[in-house]
Amino acid sequence: MSEAPPRARLPFAVRALLATSFLTSFATVGQITILGKQVFDMTGRELDLGLLGLAEFVPLAVAAPFTGALADRFDRRRVFAVGILGEVATSVGLFWYVSTDPSRVGPIFALVVVYGFSRSLASPAVRALAIDVAPAESLERVIALRSVAFQAGGILGPVAAGFLFVVDPAAPYAVSAAAYVVAAALISVIPALPTRRLATRGGLQALRDARAGLGFIRRQPVILGAISLDLFAVLLGGIVALLP
Repeated sequence: MSEAPPRARLPFAVRALLATSFLTSFATVGQITILGKQVFDMTGRELDLGLLGLAEFVPLAVAAPFTGALADRFDRRRVFAVGILGEVATSVGLFWYVSTDPSRVGPIFALVVVYGFSRSLASPAVRALAIDVAPAESLERVIALRSVAFQAGGILGPVAAGFLFVVDPAAPYAVSAAAYVVAAALISVIPALPTRRLATRGGLQALRDARAGLGFIRRQPVILGAISLDLFAVLLGGIVALLP
């Protein structure tokens, strides 16, 4: 019985992408979890946890038709870098505001809205980067590893943020900002690759593309069912709001 050939070592660009997926998930989920704790400690109202989630979700929903199109038309490394810089600025803003021992949650909600728009720009670009950097024969493996890295970050992020919160309520935001900076640095060192991009034809074309994509999903019952199930499971069955 012959042995299976050893797997080829993943290129540096792929390893950098996997580390980026871990770091962004670690920072994002950890920060959102601690934000829930922070807001609940300040107001004691469960409704504010829902409003916090809404402040993050609405920008994502509004910007999605445009940010996906940007990731298809421009260098995804640069699109991700712009989005991640917004996330860094938001984390730094949260760090400063929480350091002042605040009593009002309005500024936190405003910063989370900015964070939502930044995340909507960075997320599609970094997800699609696997197609750009992975060798064709390793694409499925890379996508699976990226999912593992993302889930690992989502598990460890709240744990680390919780311990940091005990030390200093502002510390989780500083660590999140640092993780985002390292993720941006890793993506910046990935060499530019000759990939095909869609022609840039303005914002109206992005809306047409989004409508065409939605129309395609509606005509495919299997895809529509799978996406709808995932959507409602995330919106109605998430446990992040229960962690505080």
